[in-house]
Amino acid sequence: MPAPLPVRSDVNPVFLLAPARSCSTVAVAMLSQHPRIYGFPELLLFTAPTLGEVLHGGGARSRLPPWWIENQRSGLVRTVAQLHHGGQDDAATGQALAWLERHAHWPSTRLLDHLLDLVHPDVGLEKSPDTVADPQALQRCLEACPDAGYLHLTRHPLTTMRSMREHWGGMRAGHDQESLSARCAAAWYRSHTAIVTALARVPEERRLRVRAEDLLGRPATELPRILGWLGLEWTDAVLDRMRATQNWPFAGRGPSQNLYGGDWKFHRDPRLRALPDPGPVGFDESWGIGENSRRQLVRLAASLGYERT
Repeated sequence: MPAPLPVRSDVNPVFLLAPARSCSTVAVAMLSQHPRIYGFPELLLFTAPTLGEVLHGGGARSRLPPWWIENQRSGLVRTVAQLHHGGQDDAATGQALAWLERHAHWPSTRLLDHLLDLVHPDVGLEKSPDTVADPQALQRCLEACPDAGYLHLTRHPLTTMRSMREHWGGMRAGHDQESLSARCAAAWYRSHTAIVTALARVPEERRLRVRAEDLLGRPATELPRILGWLGLEWTDAVLDRMRATQNWPFAGRGPSQNLYGGDWKFHRDPRLRALPDPGPVGFDESWGIGENSRRQLVRLAASLGYERT
């Protein structure tokens, strides 16, 4: 058996910041295959001040349907089950949920500290798109850990918005497609603008931007860049292992086939796939987005490394 790779990361934990439908679940699954990174499913810990509110949909999530909130908290339940009981079967997840309810009075950041202690000395990696959807949640994230690193994951606006429209269509059945498209465009724009603004206050050595298209399509190039930023070593064997996203402990839907904690498509089929080249950024009139908004989207996308039409 090869000797374990040393831990010398100066950024711990790491928060991956990205809006919904940005391939953040597969990104965490990939990075988690490094032997010194522990990737959590979506914990949602910054969405509300207390653990009880996180469990039951407090804060900005109070507008979501109850079934959506229950699915969302899968990540938190799975994490506690895995770390406390070594598995995610019905008995372990039941005990985990009971433990979480007993600690509902905890500040949500206290649970984060507890989980980071359990995975120490590995680097804890967390992502929750809800964090960047709410200014208060993003502020809690920035204040949580003074030595944290921030990985800003981007995805081409057109493919992100198409995925948002497909994913949210069932929840927003009362909206026509043009209205839904405009909401998706606004979500992409607001989230990335908030991330860029927030990270401008973070020292440069503790932040890194990565395009999902590059990470999924060229992992042999992008993974060493990320690991170098983290101060973690790697070998060719480690890079090969990191492509096996299906081996993440939180890939799939658990023994019950009813657990999530991230992108439902990934949990149903957790293999790594490259993203197709989306081409230049441009919007035709069928999107129902006004000219001024289109200009703003294209300008922001260009600043994130995407080609204009």
